[in-house]
Amino acid sequence: MDSKGLLARAFRIVLLWGAWIAVAPAWAGQGTALSHADLVDQATAQSKPAQAITALPDGRIRMSAPMQDLQAEIGPHGLLLRSVDEGGSAAFTQRVTAVGRKNAMWQPLPAKLQHDGERIYARQGILTQEYSANADGIRQDFILGTKPAGAGPLQLDLAFEHASLQALPVARGKAESRTPNSHDLARTPKARKSASGPTRKPGASPSLHDAIALRMADGRVLHYHALQVIDADGHTLAARMTPLSSKQLRIEVQDAGARYPIRIDPTFTDANWTGIAEPGFNGLIRALVVGGGKLYAGGEFTAANGGVLANHIAVWDGSAWSALGPGVGDTVYALAWDGAGQRLYAGGDFTTAGGTAANYIAVWNGSAWSALGSGMNSYVHALVWDGAAQRLYAGGYFTTAGGTAANCIAVWDGSTWSALGSGMDPGIGLGMDSAVYALAWDGAAQRLYAGGDFSWAGGTAANNIAVWDGSAWSALGLGMTNRVRALAWDSAAQRLYAGGDFIWAGGTAVNGIAVWNGSAWSALGSGMDYDVSALAWDGASQQLYAGGTFTTAGGTAANRIAVWDGSAWSALGSGMNSTVFALAWDGAGQRLYAGGYFSTAGGTAANYIAAWNGGAWSALGSGMDRAVYALAWDGAAQRLYAGGDFIWAGGTAANRIAVWNGSTWSALGSGMNNRVSALAWDGVAQRLYAGGYFSTAGGTAANYIAAWNGSAWSALGSGMNYPVNALAWDDTAGRLYAGGGFSTAGGTAANRIAVWNGSTWSALGSGMDYSVYALAWDGAGQRLYAGGDFSSAGGAGVNSIAMWNGSAWSALGSGMDYSVYALAWDGAGQRLFAGGTFTTAGGTAANYTATWDGSAWSALGLGMNGGVLALAWDEAGQRLYAGGQFTTAGGTAANNTAVWNGSAWSALGSGMNGQVRALAWDGAAGRLYAGGDFTSAGGHPAAIAYYGELPDLVFADGFEN
Repeated sequence: MDSKGLLARAFRIVLLWGAWIAVAPAWAGQGTALSHADLVDQATAQSKPAQAITALPDGRIRMSAPMQDLQAEIGPHGLLLRSVDEGGSAAFTQRVTAVGRKNAMWQPLPAKLQHDGERIYARQGILTQEYSANADGIRQDFILGTKPAGAGPLQLDLAFEHASLQALPVARGKAESRTPNSHDLARTPKARKSASGPTRKPGASPSLHDAIALRMADGRVLHYHALQVIDADGHTLAARMTPLSSKQLRIEVQDAGARYPIRIDPTFTDANWTGIAEPGFNGLIRALVVGGGKLYAGGEFTAANGGVLANHIAVWDGSAWSALGPGVGDTVYALAWDGAGQRLYAGGDFTTAGGTAANYIAVWNGSAWSALGSGMNSYVHALVWDGAAQRLYAGGYFTTAGGTAANCIAVWDGSTWSALGSGMDPGIGLGMDSAVYALAWDGAAQRLYAGGDFSWAGGTAANNIAVWDGSAWSALGLGMTNRVRALAWDSAAQRLYAGGDFIWAGGTAVNGIAVWNGSAWSALGSGMDYDVSALAWDGASQQLYAGGTFTTAGGTAANRIAVWDGSAWSALGSGMNSTVFALAWDGAGQRLYAGGYFSTAGGTAANYIAAWNGGAWSALGSGMDRAVYALAWDGAAQRLYAGGDFIWAGGTAANRIAVWNGSTWSALGSGMNNRVSALAWDGVAQRLYAGGYFSTAGGTAANYIAAWNGSAWSALGSGMNYPVNALAWDDTAGRLYAGGGFSTAGGTAANRIAVWNGSTWSALGSGMDYSVYALAWDGAGQRLYAGGDFSSAGGAGVNSIAMWNGSAWSALGSGMDYSVYALAWDGAGQRLFAGGTFTTAGGTAANYTATWDGSAWSALGLGMNGGVLALAWDEAGQRLYAGGQFTTAGGTAANNTAVWNGSAWSALGSGMNGQVRALAWDGAAGRLYAGGDFTSAGGHPAAIAYYGELPDLVFADGFEN
């Protein structure tokens, strides 16, 4: 290894010792103590000559961090980060998939790139990504210029390919006392009063991951860590990073009261540097309860499987999901059932239920929601029902219930709230972040068990668990070393089971789960390798079910769920592919229901919820699980093809591409290994062409483009060297045009655009200087129109749009002032329609849409108030359909989709609740198909929808409004 490599390794070893170190590199001067920041600054200065920024021929920009052996390439669609150490040269990609708030997420458009020699800027509307390099690694800042609309924390979702994510928490079970880092997410409203948060009490578990490990293909591990969020006033905002899966990461920021712009700053470093659909449910399941022969689910979702909008709460009757009226205004964390009164109680972080004020808790009587007095002043996380006394117990973060002081726990007698003694951690300086997460009721002894994150109960020391006998709180032995998340009561044996983050209970090693026999704690085998979040007891079989984030139970492989038979742990099939947050046992049906963040159970598609019948897992409904980016219509066979990011379609595995025959979805072979961005149909040869980000199609090498002949995928020569964004088919000559970010096609130089004649690829002149996003073919004139980010085509100056006449490129007037993402051709009128993020066309004001008549650009009325991403032309009706990210068209309300009749824009029903990215027109049936990021269309759940001749939205799952 050369001296630079040795120096780099030396720095990694030195920095293992923590944030403050006292070492004296040669340049520091004898006896000088350097902080981590000082050392990084010194090392950055030494390595600066090698921190080069280079513009690449394909439009991307490269940046190096030589002290970390990292190299970044930034393009319109995200980041490619390459390891260049002596161990290999693996790479992974990262892209922003969504920004916003829980119920109002939007997906950034492809970025415009710039650099100033020190930093690279990727601008995506109100979001800018800023990249810089130093000895610490590649620093990536996300800058949000304006505050997104909606309620709740700010969320930034990231997707990774070719690297596996794993959370790295603080060592479990170790007592700690520290001031949280700037990336700590304050877990309670009380804690959020301080920008830096409170000092944690000994034994408290961290509420975040200190780093995310990214394992690359060559075995190298990087850390994505050191998250810091700063607002315009310099205030540090509480934030955290949470892996949603091995390929998805969410950054969540508490931005209430923050002044924008804000800067979100994580860093990539070597691991050694760190001290530590028809949709299914469209959000996490947090709570489950069985009552009245039905299953109730609560959580973060707004749509439930089976074709119904359901705001945070829904009910399953054995065959279908239904909403409970208008639902509640935000997340449901806890549910409890009153069998005698046939009532459902719900607790969470909502302030409305059924459209009526209900502070954090409410009751459903079978037809309507009601508040329980004035409710609480903060979140409710646990509920339990006492059937004999007809009382409801509630635990959470709150300090008042019904306007009365009640620290984290209270009881409702049917008319008023009362405290249970002084509750948890009352007024002695140790209760700043106390909370109750779990409750269990012992009906025979009339005792309430409470678990959570507290050190005191009723003024008595009680480590994270306590019991209320009706008049006073008592500890259960020495309690737990860390948070208790779940409780379950075995009434026959009079035993209490507890699960959570702890590894010790009563001084005994228990690893996440333990049992209390009335006098002492004991382990259940060797416990779990990670946290337990949910428990359910089957009294008839005397079995305990546990769910969480663990992958082993009792030393046996058990993915997120397991069962204890009294002597040993067993897996439930192959388990889930992500966290289980909630469990409910149906004694009558002898079934276990599980809810959480998973998308598969037992290897079967199950979006966030599944049922175990004792031998196998089954889904409760099905769905297309991710965004649709492209659609193509086969008029002869009346089939719709869809491409995108999804893995499942209608409950069938369909990797990024699927076909709808009018009643069901089917896969096209084994599909692709990455996103499909563009589709084109050849009606004569009955072939489908697909372009995108993939490198295999049907298991065969196919670089970014492939063809489906009805039974198998095949490559088109050697394909491209970078993704394909757009396709257009010339049915007269039998040629396929492709546009994207590539610089070669079939091994031949072809800058961003090329044509396939059936056997070989050819360039179209010298092509474009930047990405092509849209293509449209004029069959009569034998002309190709291209739109994108480019400023030159064939060497001629053209702003974002150009025309190819078969031999040369030419401009269309002065073009647009910003990107073009969609094109549509009107053959009869010989007009070209364009959509994008531009606000002028040919120097004339044109908000996001415009038309070219062969000599000049014209606006289409007042246009839209947001980007247009898709267009479709109805030749017979002479109408233009537009989809995108807008809420008005022509000054009229139109949610993400609209139609132009030649003189005015109109809405298409109530539209979609998310971006429309793809449109396809079925001329024979007079129907418009739409795909995108939305989960409802016309007020109904839909991952793909079509708009019929009447002003009704009809869905591919058979529902219509």
